[in-house]
Amino acid sequence: MVLLASVCSVLTSTVMAQEPVGKAAEPQKLSAPGKEELSPAPTKVDVNPVARDEEIRQRLQSVLDATEWFVAPEVRVEEGVVFLKGRVASDDLKKWAGDLARNTQDVVAVANRMEVADPSLWDLGPAWSGLLALWRDMIRSLPLLVFGLLILALSVGVGLLATRGARAFLRQRIRAKLLRNVLADGIGVLVLLFGTYIVLRISGLTQLALTVVGGTGLVGLAVGIAFRDITENFLASIFLSMQRPFETGDLVDVSGVTGYVQQLNVRTTILITFDGNLVQIPNASVYKSNLRNFTTNSNRREDFIVGIGYHDSISEAQGDRA
Repeated sequence: MVLLASVCSVLTSTVMAQEPVGKAAEPQKLSAPGKEELSPAPTKVDVNPVARDEEIRQRLQSVLDATEWFVAPEVRVEEGVVFLKGRVASDDLKKWAGDLARNTQDVVAVANRMEVADPSLWDLGPAWSGLLALWRDMIRSLPLLVFGLLILALSVGVGLLATRGARAFLRQRIRAKLLRNVLADGIGVLVLLFGTYIVLRISGLTQLALTVVGGTGLVGLAVGIAFRDITENFLASIFLSMQRPFETGDLVDVSGVTGYVQQLNVRTTILITFDGNLVQIPNASVYKSNLRNFTTNSNRREDFIVGIGYHDSISEAQGDRA
């Protein structure tokens, strides 16, 4: 009976040692610095059906030495308790060694006394590994980058063609040159934004693409707040181009300045006064001020003052002297 119980015990231990590992969660693979990929520790390491302390020590010592990931590894086994000593480069390697000893056959407990070496201040290994990973990612994404640049180039070309086509289409319908340019440039910008959206979608940056397209209004609002005066003058130039209170060459009086209109741009209205001086008036001031256009109507009434000397006769000055 004793012999039968011993045989059953040995068979049970062997079956447990050969139990499939797939039932437990497979641990993640680790990577030792400067070495090959670190495989997960086995769930069971069979030595003999009944392993002695010396056999366990020799087996673990040979495995630790073979990996070459540990500095001066030392294994000591007493009554099934494994004591590990040595130096390792990371906490992951220390945990790997402990799991290896813990999963070895007939090991009761593990005392992992390995020391994790502090990284050197001059150790450039992590930086070099990061650069290599960045280089691999860049090479891997090079075809996508070339395709994205091609799409952007096509978007720029189509945008320029759309701008020219819109300017030619609006030339016969809108007389204000400034308004035509603004509308044509706006169409070109929309085409460019659409090309940018396509590139971002292809790159997998869908959320960023939606942010770029949907956030243009927010960007415009932020720019309008930050550059309030510039935006105000720009909008005033659009309204002046639409209402057309004056034309180039008209004689106008605005903001106390009288002169001939030379140009209306996106920021200012340029006048030349009677004495030949060039005056730039912000479009917002032109739009909000009282404006008099002397050229619109050729028939107008003017008031002027005629002076006479103190010793001259007023009646004679008012009379008709042929």
